[in-house]
Amino acid sequence: MKKKFFIIIFFKKIFLLIAAILILSSCTNTNQTKIDKKILDYESSGSITNAYSSGSPSAAILFLALDISNYLRFNLNKKEIDLHTNSIQVALNNTSNGEIVSWHNGERLSSGKVRVVSTYYKNEKYCRIFQSYIKLNGAEKHTTKHVCRIKNIWQF
Repeated sequence: MKKKFFIIIFFKKIFLLIAAILILSSCTNTNQTKIDKKILDYESSGSITNAYSSGSPSAAILFLALDISNYLRFNLNKKEIDLHTNSIQVALNNTSNGEIVSWHNGERLSSGKVRVVSTYYKNEKYCRIFQSYIKLNGAEKHTTKHVCRIKNIWQF
């Protein structure tokens, strides 16, 4: 009887923990600029629905846990978004190909680098390819983007 009671309490705690994680992960601000949205993106670990429909619910739970973990690990705060966005703009507007613009947030373990790898003209537009690197809470993310300047504004 005592063992059954502890099992029920254990499963209730697990259920509440999963529910809290799901609720907290849905509390995000969706009113962001295009640059901010690209910075906050993270790589999905796999398809939860495909894993579940293929008869592997434990894999679906694992993918969900990894996705939540990846999202939380790459949740840049406003200061970090501003630092990274400014680094991108400095690199695009002021550097030669190969030069690195770095940033670091001393308040927590976050840093990033941006470098332009190529410059070209397409349809009479000035375009550049840049690489972006972010390290946050021990997790790393690297992306490469193509942007073109239209009416003195970089179009992502």
